[in-house]
Amino acid sequence: AALNQAQEEEYLNKFDIMQTASYAMIEDGKERLPDALVDTCSNSVAVALSQVTVRASTNGFVDSNLVSEQCGDHSICTIPFGTTFQVNSSINLGALIVRGVVEWNDSTQVDERAFLCAGFVAIEGHGKWEMDLQNKDAFIYIKDNGATHDHLRSRAFGSVAMMDSDYPVIDINGHELKRTWSLLSEPLRHGDETVKLMHDPNLMGWRVGDRIGIAPTDKTSSGHGEAFTIIGIDKGGSLMLDKRVQYVHEAKFAPAHTPGGNNIPALMSAEVINLSRNIIITGDEFRHVPCDSSLPEAIPGEETSTQGCRCSSFRKACTLGLHTAAMHGGTARIQNTRVERCGQRGIEGKYCLHFHKLHDCPTCLFKSNAIEGSHNRGIIIHSTHSSTVEENVLYNVRGAGIYIEDGNEMYNSLNYNTVICPFPFNDNSLHGCTIPGTSNRIADTSDNQSGIFSLASTNSLLGNRVSNSFNGMLFKAGGIGRGDSHGKVCESAAKLARIEGNTFHGNGRFGTYSLGFNYPKMTDQSIQTDGHNIDKSLCKGFNGQGYQRGISFSIVDNLDYNNAFVGHYEAGDIQYFGHYSYGNLNLIYWKETKNFANGCSAHISGSAYVQGNMALPDQATFIIENTSFG
Repeated sequence: AALNQAQEEEYLNKFDIMQTASYAMIEDGKERLPDALVDTCSNSVAVALSQVTVRASTNGFVDSNLVSEQCGDHSICTIPFGTTFQVNSSINLGALIVRGVVEWNDSTQVDERAFLCAGFVAIEGHGKWEMDLQNKDAFIYIKDNGATHDHLRSRAFGSVAMMDSDYPVIDINGHELKRTWSLLSEPLRHGDETVKLMHDPNLMGWRVGDRIGIAPTDKTSSGHGEAFTIIGIDKGGSLMLDKRVQYVHEAKFAPAHTPGGNNIPALMSAEVINLSRNIIITGDEFRHVPCDSSLPEAIPGEETSTQGCRCSSFRKACTLGLHTAAMHGGTARIQNTRVERCGQRGIEGKYCLHFHKLHDCPTCLFKSNAIEGSHNRGIIIHSTHSSTVEENVLYNVRGAGIYIEDGNEMYNSLNYNTVICPFPFNDNSLHGCTIPGTSNRIADTSDNQSGIFSLASTNSLLGNRVSNSFNGMLFKAGGIGRGDSHGKVCESAAKLARIEGNTFHGNGRFGTYSLGFNYPKMTDQSIQTDGHNIDKSLCKGFNGQGYQRGISFSIVDNLDYNNAFVGHYEAGDIQYFGHYSYGNLNLIYWKETKNFANGCSAHISGSAYVQGNMALPDQATFIIENTSFG
């Protein structure tokens, strides 16, 4: 029932059912929205747009009233360099280009709620979008009005550096949550109306009225997630729900079984995520558009285009929501923000949150955001290094949840993110979280849809959690790079970075998973080479003297439970340390390996394997030490 790449017709036929099972805050009743937002901005139509450059007062500042006097919903409005636009009230524009500064904060905004509507918002040159609201609500509403930016294209919020000297900045920060997710401390049963968490919701910053999502805990992608509104928080910290629980969500604790490991117990409890934020990026409903066979192909063989909906052997239409991107230079920091109705299925590069070819960007940050209801993946890191993606929560994201794209990306940190697929993989109407018609059938369809998917192994995964996808984590090697990095990367030789403390449960195929000859080696791949391998001879297994080039790494303290498989097809110089594998059909599934280059390490050390099969390599010595079985 999950969708393969050829099943676009089935996807389109079931689209309305999928949307009925989805949620957007913009549909949640006018009492939670700014006055006139829906009436002013929704269900836009294409209009002819004129170019207007805002003229500032003598001090270089303009507010919403002054901008509205010069621009309207038929204008592409430009804030020029040297001008600061202070958003003090709601405003409706055809589109907005920012080359100066936008300031939007609790001091500038007069009302408790305000909105900015536009067909696209593009920060260019040395423009800055500076938005920080801790006590008020704000909506960025992206309209489907036909406005198209030369680089970001339609229905976009983002930044683009068009020259090497450009440095656009996006800085968005909503009300801070101390934690974006917790775990059940007590199981939920059918008919329950209260939830008890491991953490105090008051200390986490959760509030009455917040929307929460609860992960399935069933085996092998057969479960249902559920979403609720908090209608009360009692003195003991229990959450009171707006409706009764329909499915079982477990809260289990398994004692440590790792005598030689770190003696960390296994917390096999459903994740509970907070999906509400006070800054919301939203927009018009998804719309299907017909394909155009004349559009250029972005990546040879992938049959997609950045310019619009390109016809292909498996695509006759595309599905358009909004998208965000930081492109080619500058920096972006988006925190404590909700993004919904996002993703453009079938169009290259149009996702919910997207670092696009920013090269080395240690200031790039996606933190504590909530993404819900995507139709083209969730968070994308593309040809970018050193970024941080942490504490984000993703719910009902079709395709890969977090996606690292070209194979050259290095030293990005994915920390404490939670990805929940709320639909069973074999559901005949909802089709799990699969989606056809994208540029990567492996990551997005029934082939190998994954909560976390990466062509690049030298990135850190710390404390992430994925439930009910087809794969929890998939490091896909075996290729030579993609796009601008094609032919420049030895994917199979990439070193591992820090992989520690991740939990993958209830996935239909693998939890922890690497595929495609994962044999890390000491090569010249680095950030200084933009993640490219310059001397390809260093990717070989042996040097001229016959010595191994391998370099050893450990996957530390991962927890896998209720998946079908855990492990690799072909992998060497990779150790599981402190691994807890529980209730998987195959606790370890490992086809081929080798002895460790360091000459002494065990393949499995200080780990525990309980209730399942051990499918070990049959073509090499395989060493297990200080490990228990049960």
